[in-house]
Parts: sequence; structure tokens; C-alpha cells
Amino acid sequence: MIEAVQSGLHPQLDAIEIDGTGKWIFPGLVDMHVHLREPGGEESETVETGLKAAIAGGITTVGVMPNTSPPMDSPESVLNLRQAAARCGLANVVPVPCVTRGRSGREPVNFLELHETGVSAFTDDGDPVHDSGLLLDALDAVYGFDGVIIEHPEVTDLAGGSVNRGAVSMKLGVRGIPGAAETADVARCMEIASNSKGHLHLTHLSLPRSIELARAECFHSAHVTIDVTPHHIALCEDALMEHGTMAKMNPPLRSSRQRKNLAEMVKSGMVDAIASDHAPHALHKKEGSFEDAAFGIIGLETLLPITLEILIGLQMPVARILHLLTGGPARILGLPVPGLTAGRKADCVLFDPEAEYLFSEKGSFSKSVNTPFFEQKLKGRVEAVWMGRLVYRDGEFART
Repeated sequence: MIEAVQSGLHPQLDAIEIDGTGKWIFPGLVDMHVHLREPGGEESETVETGLKAAIAGGITTVGVMPNTSPPMDSPESVLNLRQAAARCGLANVVPVPCVTRGRSGREPVNFLELHETGVSAFTDDGDPVHDSGLLLDALDAVYGFDGVIIEHPEVTDLAGGSVNRGAVSMKLGVRGIPGAAETADVARCMEIASNSKGHLHLTHLSLPRSIELARAECFHSAHVTIDVTPHHIALCEDALMEHGTMAKMNPPLRSSRQRKNLAEMVKSGMVDAIASDHAPHALHKKEGSFEDAAFGIIGLETLLPITLEILIGLQMPVARILHLLTGGPARILGLPVPGLTAGRKADCVLFDPEAEYLFSEKGSFSKSVNTPFFEQKLKGRVEAVWMGRLVYRDGEFART
């Protein structure tokens, strides 16, 4: 519990004092888009390894995607996730179950039954909800309890490639994914959302055109929020030439110009949240050709330093950046906005903004190693995390 926030405090004799000179303290981050893979994908990640990586990245609340095996589409599967997380005693989990049973895209889940378990957000992430009538009905259903449908915008008929369609795909000799695979579905989703009072969230937008569509005046009545990822504002398709399949993701990395414009749109206030889209894969799933390798990279431990590097470089105020990682995603998920005030449970992070270090496989808590950011110098390190108690300090987890 936070007893007081003021200067001149005199701690109790048995209190642990931490020198915070030159450091930042802020509410724990909320990452609304995380794949923990359990059940069914434990060779890539488990609830425990994923939540350890989250805490090490300053993330205390994790929105967990449902594309597991079997998919999270029932009250029982939601309960199983919560119990697995409780056994770890680490970050809070926010289950985000499927929109359709089995993520099949055909039959909707029982939204009210799932909401009664405390769930408010739903997604078929990994795939879009192709059936426009079903998507509209889902938006209407969640409107009754202020829920949200999180949509993965993609026209799958256009998205049969491996990387962004352009100069790099031609150099690599692989089939490219055109920008229209994303923007055409964003346009469809906006039309549907404008015919409902329900809340639609468009996730991991990678193109300036997508954001322009989502913010178009003709759709002003639609309740739509959007997020982007750190990797889409930090990297462009050229990273594929250096990092190979470790930079293969969906949506793909775009052109240098599109990356820069996307980051500028974040700075200008057109985006509601930044999320990691942490997508761990066992190494053998990322090896081989571009066509065969799995999409996605890990991102829990790089969410904060990469985001800060890019947006501070654009002169965006730190408080606004942190809002995109805390209050913004919390509001989308229907959670209390994090804060540091007396009487609240301590849910906060001590961060050294000047610490520089080489991010490496040895220093990562994730079970997977699929990232283009390994062996790169990062600036800014999480030093301690509190969740009602001190749970992490200087790279080590406190025993319960």
C-alpha cells in the first residue's frame, strides 16, 4: 500500500530505502497485446516465463491473447489462465478471450457468460473476424457492458506473402504483402463500427494510411481506438536484410518513409496506446526460409526502451509517452487508470533512464529468442517493480 507521496517523509526503522536519484518512478505499464502461448505452445513460452519477462520490462498488467491450443473461448479457459498467473505471483493478467468459438470465425462466443467472469475485451487476434455481420453483432453485444472488440485488421486473400511488398521483397525474391491487406480491412472495420455504438479497437496498425482511415472525419461517430507497436515505429523493412526471419512479423515492417510517418502520427496524438504484440516462437519455428518461418517477435522487455528511444527522439514529452503505455491501454481494456496516490496498492516501477546495456539472450527472461533487438545497445533499464510488495529488483525476483 502507498502510505504517502510527498517530500520529507521519515520511513520506519525496518523500511528498505532505495536511492532514486536521477531515476523515474511511474505506474506499472499495461501491455494490452501479449501472447503467452500456454496452453499448447509451451515450447515457445509459458505463463511464468512470459510474466517474468513482463515484470523485467516494467509491465505489471498483461492483456493475454486467446490464440492458444485450445483457444481461450470459455469461462473454464479464462479461469485456467487466472489460476496459472496466480501461482506465479507476478504480473496481473487480463484474459482477452475469443470473439468466435475456437477462433473459427463462424459462431460467436457467449459474451455475457464470459463477461460474468470479469472479462470485457474479446479478440480473434491472429486472424480477423471475416464475417462482417458477426463483427457488427459482436460490437452490439459488448456495448451492453462497455466491452471492446479487438480486431486484427487483415484481408487474408491479399496477405499471402512473407514481408512487405516493395523493394526489399524484390531483393529477397519472396512474395510481398501489399499495404492494402491492412488498409482495406481497416476501411471495412470503420464502416462496421460506424453502424454500432460498440467499442472497436484496431490493433498493431503499421501504416499511416490505416491511421488516416481510422481518424477520418466521416467516421467521427464510431467508437474506435487504435494501437501501434514499438517495432513498427523503430524498424523498417531494411531490417530484414540484416536480421532475416528474426524481423519477420505480421503486419510486416514497412518502408522507411512509412515508418517515420507512423512515428510522427504517434507523436501528434493520433494513437491511443502502444502494445508489444509479444509473439514468442521456439527457435526452430523461426529458422529456414522467409516463406516457412513464423511471424512475430518477442517484445515485453524492449517495449519501454525502444518506445522511449524513438519518441523522445521526436521530442515527445515523456508523460505523454508513458500515458500510451499505462492510462491509454487501461482505458481501452476497461481497467482503472494506474496512478501513484496514497491509499492505493503499490503498482509501480523504478526506472533508470540513463542506464545503457547490451540486450542479449542471456539477459532475457522470455523462453524464446526471436527478436532483432538482441546484441543492440538499449538505453533505460527497469531497476525495481512493486506489486503490493517488492517483486523485482536489479534483475532478480523476490521470493514470495
